[in-house]
Amino acid sequence: MKDIILDKYQIRKSDKEKTEFINYIKERLDEYGYNKEADITVEEKGKGLFRTRNIVVGKPETAEVFLTAHYDTCAVMPFPNLMAPTNPVIFIVYQILLVIMLFLLTGAVGYVAMLISNNALIAYYAFLISLFLLMFQLMFGYRNKHNANDNTSGVLVLTRLLEELPTEHRNKVCVVYFDNEEKGLIGSAHFAKKHKKDVRGKLLVNMDCVGDGENVVSMAKWKAREDKNYNLLVECFENKADRFDVKYLCRKMKPMMFPSDQANYSKSIGICALRRSPIGLYAARIHTPFDTKCRRENIEFLACAIKEYIEQI
Repeated sequence: MKDIILDKYQIRKSDKEKTEFINYIKERLDEYGYNKEADITVEEKGKGLFRTRNIVVGKPETAEVFLTAHYDTCAVMPFPNLMAPTNPVIFIVYQILLVIMLFLLTGAVGYVAMLISNNALIAYYAFLISLFLLMFQLMFGYRNKHNANDNTSGVLVLTRLLEELPTEHRNKVCVVYFDNEEKGLIGSAHFAKKHKKDVRGKLLVNMDCVGDGENVVSMAKWKAREDKNYNLLVECFENKADRFDVKYLCRKMKPMMFPSDQANYSKSIGICALRRSPIGLYAARIHTPFDTKCRRENIEFLACAIKEYIEQI
C-alpha cells in the first residue's frame, strides 16, 4: 500500500527518527482538525537509551476506549522472530530454539578463539563478549530498515482512524502511539502507571503486526470480554470482514501467546494479522529485512470496523 509513513518514516528507532515522526504526525493530524497543542501530547520519561516518548491523542481522563500501537521499530536480528499466538506449543518451541541458536553462534566465536589462542580463558571471554554484543544488538543495535508489519501497520491503523473519525465522536477515544515496546513494553508500562485511574475499567485495544496475513485475530482478556461493549466491537469486526477480504477470528487471550503492549493492562484486547500454514497461523519475517508486507485491506478493515464501533458506543 502507499502512505507517506511507509515511504519516509518507516524507521523510527533513534531519537532523531522518532522526533521526525512525532513532528510529522502532529502536522498530519493538524490538517484533519486536531490541535497540535490541545489535542496531541508527547509524554516523556527517562533519558539516554531508555528515553521514552508516548504520543497521546485525546484526553485519557474522559475517553471511553483506548486504542494503541507501538511506533518504535526494532534492531535487525540474525534470526526472524516467528510469532504463533494461536499455537502456544510452536511459539514456545521456537523461542527455545532461538536461545539455542544464539548460544551456538556465540559458542562458535569462543571455539574459534580457543583454536587460535589455545587459551581457555581467552575463549571464555570471547564467548562472553560476543554474547553481550549480540544481546546489545538485539535491543539497542543497528536498526532494521524494513518495518512494514512491525509495527508501521499498527501506526497506519491509528492514523487512518484519527483522520476518518467524525469530529463529534473524537472525545470518546484516546489514541496512544507507544514508544519502546521493542525494549520491553516500556512505553505502555509508563502510560499505565501515569494514567492508572484514567485507564481503570476502560477497554484498551492494541494493534501490533496487523499488516501481513489475511487472518486478523483479536485476543481478549476475560475482563475485556466482560465489557458491556465487547460484543458490539466483535460484531463490527465480523460485519466488515467480508467487505475487505479478511478472515476475522475472535479468540480469548488465554492460552494465546502474544507478547505486546496490551500485556500491561487487565481490560485489554490484542490484535494481529497471521498467515496460515500446515503448522497453524503465524507471523514471520519480523525483525528482518524482509518485513516489507502491509496489506491495504487489513489497515482499512481495522480502521473502518473500529470507527463504526466508536460511533455506536
